[in-house]
Amino acid sequence: MRLNTGISGDRLLVIAFAFMATLALAGTASRQTAASFTGTTVNPANNVATMLVQVPASQNNAASAAAGVVTLSWTATPTAPGAGHTLTYNVLRGPVGGPYSLIGNTAALTFNDTPPSDGTYQYVIQAKVTGGGTFTSGNSAAKNGVSDRLAPTVSVTCNSAACSAGWYNAAVSVTVSGVDGGTGVGSVTRNVDGAGQTSTAGASATFSVTGQSAGHTVAYFGTDTAGNASGAVNLTVKIDLTAPTAPGGISLAAGATSGLLDVTGTSAGTDALSGVAGYRVYYAASGASCGATPYASSQYFAGNPPAVPMVLTGLVTNQRYCAYVHTVDAAGNESANSNVAGPVKAK
Repeated sequence: MRLNTGISGDRLLVIAFAFMATLALAGTASRQTAASFTGTTVNPANNVATMLVQVPASQNNAASAAAGVVTLSWTATPTAPGAGHTLTYNVLRGPVGGPYSLIGNTAALTFNDTPPSDGTYQYVIQAKVTGGGTFTSGNSAAKNGVSDRLAPTVSVTCNSAACSAGWYNAAVSVTVSGVDGGTGVGSVTRNVDGAGQTSTAGASATFSVTGQSAGHTVAYFGTDTAGNASGAVNLTVKIDLTAPTAPGGISLAAGATSGLLDVTGTSAGTDALSGVAGYRVYYAASGASCGATPYASSQYFAGNPPAVPMVLTGLVTNQRYCAYVHTVDAAGNESANSNVAGPVKAK
C-alpha cells in the first residue's frame, strides 16, 4: 500500500536543505561547532558536527612592559577539547570599545603584544578547538592595556628652588621628580657621591646632601611602571660650611662729598674653599665713643680686594659713625668682626 502525502520529492529536498541551513546558523550564533563535511564518501549525508566551546574563565589585567610590550594572561576555558582535538586561544586587539582584530593564536595562557604605537588598547580572548572542524567561543570580557615606549622626564630642585651651580653654606634638600604620560612614574633613583643607587617608589623623592665639599655628585633618573628608564642626569652640589677669616686694620675717614664715609683696611680676609666674594661693612651712628656691637645697618662691597676705599653712602653729614667689617665667601658665610673703627664724622 502506498500512502499519498501530497508532497512531491523535490519539495521534500527543499525543506530538508532549509532545515540543515537553519541548524548550522544556530550553532554558529551559540558558538557551537560549525563544521560541515562535504565529501560524499566520508560524510555522504552532509551531517553537521557541533561542539559548545566556552570562553576563557577570565582574563587578567594587562601588564605593561618596556619597549611598548603589553603582556596578556587568562585562565583556561572550562571546555575539555577531548581526544583528537587541539585547544588554542585567539588574541584580538582593538580600540577601547572595539572593533577587534585577530593578532595572534597561542596554546599558552599568556601572550605578549607590541602594538604599532603607544596608547591604550583593548583585548579579548577566544577559545578555539580544532580537529574534525574548527570551533570558536565568543569573546572574553575585555581588558585594557597600555603600550608605553617613552621613559619619564625628570627634573630636580634644591631647597625647593632651581639648583645653583654656585655654593651652599648648609645641607641641601634635593628633590627629584618625574613625569610620565604613559603608564606613570614607578620610581625615581639617585646615587649620591657614588655610594650606590637608592630607589624610591612613586613620582618623586627628597633627600639631603650634607657635608663640606667642592663637588658632591648626584646622579638621578626615573623609571615608569612599564620599566622604561630615563638616562641618568648628573648634578654637582657644592657646600662650604666654614666662615672666612676677618680682615684687619680697619679705619674710617670722611668721604669726598656730603654723606660719605671711607672704609679701608690693612689686611684682607681669606677663605680656603669657596673663596672670598666680598666684604660687608656694618655701621651705626654714635656719640663720642662707639657703642656695643652688632650694628644693624650694612652695605656690601664685592671683590677681593674690593675697590678701595669702600665708600659708605647715604649717611648724615657731620654725624659720627663707628664701623667694623666681615669677610664674605662665595657660599655666603661671613667672618667674625674685624676691629671696630671710629667714631668718625661723615662728610
